[in-house]
Amino acid sequence: MRLWLLLFSLLSTIHSWGLGDTTIQQLPAHYADRVQAKAASIDASLNKKTAQYIAKLNKIETRILAKLQKLNPAKAATLSPSPYDKWLGNTGAPTNYVPGLDTMRTSLAFLQQGSSSLSGASTQVNQLQGNLNQAGLIDQYIQQRRQELAGLLSQYSNLPPGVTNEFNEYKETAYYYRAQLQAYKDMLNDPSKLEATALTVLNKVPAFQQFMSRNSILASLFAAPPGGMGAGALPVNLGNLQTRSQVQQAIQQQLAPGGPNAQQALQQQMQAAQGQLQSLQQQATRYASSGSSSDMDLPPGFQPNTQKTKTFLQRLEYGANVQFARAAYDFPATANLGLTLGYKINDKSTVGVGLAYTAGMGTGWNHIQFSNQALGLRSYIDWKIKKTYYVIGGYEENYMTAFSGIADLRDRSAWQPSALMGVEKKYKISSKVQGNIQLLYDVLYAEEVPRGQAIKIRVGYNF
Repeated sequence: MRLWLLLFSLLSTIHSWGLGDTTIQQLPAHYADRVQAKAASIDASLNKKTAQYIAKLNKIETRILAKLQKLNPAKAATLSPSPYDKWLGNTGAPTNYVPGLDTMRTSLAFLQQGSSSLSGASTQVNQLQGNLNQAGLIDQYIQQRRQELAGLLSQYSNLPPGVTNEFNEYKETAYYYRAQLQAYKDMLNDPSKLEATALTVLNKVPAFQQFMSRNSILASLFAAPPGGMGAGALPVNLGNLQTRSQVQQAIQQQLAPGGPNAQQALQQQMQAAQGQLQSLQQQATRYASSGSSSDMDLPPGFQPNTQKTKTFLQRLEYGANVQFARAAYDFPATANLGLTLGYKINDKSTVGVGLAYTAGMGTGWNHIQFSNQALGLRSYIDWKIKKTYYVIGGYEENYMTAFSGIADLRDRSAWQPSALMGVEKKYKISSKVQGNIQLLYDVLYAEEVPRGQAIKIRVGYNF
């Protein structure tokens, strides 16, 4: 809390920043370090993914053209060579507007006025902006190339075997590249808690508001007034707005003394205004999104896998569940506690592993005694069948003998297998937490010693 109070004081007196106060000099760098790390991570991933997608598209196109040349070399030669690599290093002007990145860039430029130590963060953010511009140009070229390939294929009445499948793979790859770019933009538009706090403080500073209105990418779309577009810069009095008829009447009154020349001058001014409006529309189109993946020409029956655009860590799913068993024979009642780690293969299925611990709780309310009863290793896979219902299966190895230490677990003969299959119901608890109930049947329950449970019910949560 003290840190942000000092930061607020710093920004309120930005013109009086001094180089002697080391604490003040470090405050903007604390925010900048997070921004720089985030920009560097996204930038590295963006460059890696772009190179991978370009290489894959190039290979697919090469295979398509090789098959077409065998059929009709003359037609195949009408398609110009594919210069995918020429777009690498070509940053150009921004092809779309990313609010989060614009805010990063402008806020760092504002803070840099009082601290030269922020130049590294600013350089990294500008580099990311350049690579996003490059990726946008590559995406546009890929869509253009897809249309060129489609035009070439339409000239063949009987396509060689596999060409249609190859072209469908090309379209799917183009889809995922655009979706990947959108995922990076979404990450930039989702500030961390520290970033959000810093921006909240900055937005309370009039100097920052004026700086933002003059230096942001969004401001470049419009002609900002000399004093910026901050509070009070554009006084508005809606009560004095004229109606359409009043405007037309005023124009006629102004034109009447000037005769026909006045009419011609007005027409020229209107044409100039329309030209400026078209220019503004072109800029807005250039900065707008380069198109969504949903409006692309996709193969019939294609079901996008949204997990492909996520990082490895984002595809991990953490879980915990519990299962109870009554006391039987000479064995106590037990509580089986499990921890799982899953990996989302696609939007419908997850594979994972887990670790389970079974605690003995005694033989009744009058005889409660905790003990180590079992330890288990789990593997599982689930598959969505309808809405929130899943089919689930798994294989487990359980150490079914009470143990006092890790050394006891080395006895391989005491480990017993379980083969489980059943259904699972998942339900939403919050945006990040999901509950689940599993009804499982153990195919190998009769072979367990002591005899195991045929039906198992587990209740748990996924994060």
